[in-house]
Amino acid sequence: MPEDPPAVAALNVDLRLPAAAASPTPGKPSQPPVLLLHGWASTSAYWEPLAAELLDAGRTVWIVDLPGYHRGDVLPRSFQWTLESAADSVAAVAVRNASPVHIAGHSMGGGVALTLAAAYPELVASVALIGMVPAPPNEGFKSMLESQLGQGFIDDATRAKCMKAWFGALAPEDYRLLIQGFEVPFEVLGPSGLAAMVGVAPDVPEKVTAPTLVIAGVGDRLRSLDQAEAFVAAGPLRRLVAIPDAGHSVHWEQPHACALALGAFWNESQQPPA
Repeated sequence: MPEDPPAVAALNVDLRLPAAAASPTPGKPSQPPVLLLHGWASTSAYWEPLAAELLDAGRTVWIVDLPGYHRGDVLPRSFQWTLESAADSVAAVAVRNASPVHIAGHSMGGGVALTLAAAYPELVASVALIGMVPAPPNEGFKSMLESQLGQGFIDDATRAKCMKAWFGALAPEDYRLLIQGFEVPFEVLGPSGLAAMVGVAPDVPEKVTAPTLVIAGVGDRLRSLDQAEAFVAAGPLRRLVAIPDAGHSVHWEQPHACALALGAFWNESQQPPA
């Protein structure tokens, strides 16, 4: 008997249109939408500062909740959380647009973005990896996740440690907002954390034909600048922007600089070859 096709999750998408979209410039081609893919144990609310910058720049933004991360999500019984199944689910969103889209993913979301671009090149105009390049799993994250999987929940001490590594010092109201990512059910957090730890398949990066931008916070403790530089040097269509005064969550810490880097990259990548 033929195998059943892999299960795809229906994803929540927060579609934002810039004010300028109401009155497009005659003769000017429309810009592809930007799909934002969050990381592990993260709430899509952490995209708000960057989304505001992109909307001000006239970009259409689709903020995507990955499988099981939206409150009330019910995943198909046969759904298994991997970067591949998440990418298949995001592809079902991207195909709604009539032309290829820009994909920007942070951390685990970057792994989903790369996997999507490799499997569905016809859907992707460009890829942006924020706080992520393919690399061996961070040993600290690996040991932490393995201990939490063994006990069946993410304890408070581990949550606090992750928040400090990802965001540094936060105002109390921001901490309360961002830690909500850990409220995702453990049956989603556990498998998606394993997917993040395993990372992209070894053959994925070389299959990506879309222009790729890496945005690295100079102070990132999870993906070093050396790792970002090595990844970018291995591919002619890869570019790197290193942003000072930022760590792993550069889109949250330095949204304006991040938006400028993305805009310049998108404008450059859509130029016809000389």
